[in-house]
Order: sequence, then structure tokens, then C-alpha cells
Amino acid sequence: MSWIYLLIEFIDELVFGVGEVALPVIRDDLHLTYTQIGFLLSLPGVLAAFIEPFIGILGDVWRRRTLILLGGILFTVSLAITSISTTFYILLFSFILFFPSSGAFVSLSQASLMDSEPTRHEQNMARWTFAGSLGVLSGPLLLGLFVFLGVGWRSRSRSCG
Repeated sequence: MSWIYLLIEFIDELVFGVGEVALPVIRDDLHLTYTQIGFLLSLPGVLAAFIEPFIGILGDVWRRRTLILLGGILFTVSLAITSISTTFYILLFSFILFFPSSGAFVSLSQASLMDSEPTRHEQNMARWTFAGSLGVLSGPLLLGLFVFLGVGWRSRSRSCG
């Protein structure tokens, strides 16, 4: 079961790795201003900082696996919305949904991994960090491959101009 939690961390970091590197391409595709980019980089994180502590507490006193599953579903929905975004507001909404859902999906998975083998915290943290590092490294490489192949930052590149 622990491999699933490690896969969740890998996927989360892969998505963040792609997202950070794709911002210039997204900016050009959606004709975003630097002010809009600033909102995309700040507002979702600030809102998530207020929401995620409650998710963490709820995950401690309620059904953690249910919250992880719900976080994973919303994580996927937010990525789908990102991929079909044609305006700043749709993209901002998807980012606002993405940050706390990622927190529920990933943070609670990490807690579950640590709880699964209490005597192996150090080994599991090392595995967690390795899975995340692979994801962060793979994200930009994957985006580079997609751009090289002419696919773009999403499956069907759209022009908004």
C-alpha cells in the first residue's frame, strides 16, 4: 500500500514541475498579463493556507482515506479544468481548486504513509523525498518533450487570440 502514497507524491510533484515551467507558455497561449500571473502564483496558495489546516485536523479525527480520495478526485478535476481553460478566470478557479485538493491528497497521504510503519519514519521520509524529487525532475523534462513534439502544454493546444 505504501507504493500508492509514493506514487501520489510523485504525481503531485510532476504536476507542480510541469506547471511552474509551463507558465510562460500558458501566459502566451491565454494572453495573460504579469499581474494575472502574480494572482495565479499567490492567491491560490494564500487561500489554501487557510483551508489546509482544517483538512489536516479533519484527516486526524475522521476518515482520512475518504479525504485522500476526495482530494484526488478534486485534484484530477482541477487539472481537467486547467487543460480546458480559455480565460484567466477559469484558470484561476482551477488553481484555487487545485491547491487545497493537492493538500488533502498529498499531505494526508504522507501522514498515512508515516502512520503505516511507525518504526520506519526515516526510511519512509527518504522514500517520500525521493519520489517527490523524481516528480519535480520529470515534470520539466516531460513538458520539454511535449513542446518538442508539438503537443504544447495541454493535449489540444488552443489559440485564444
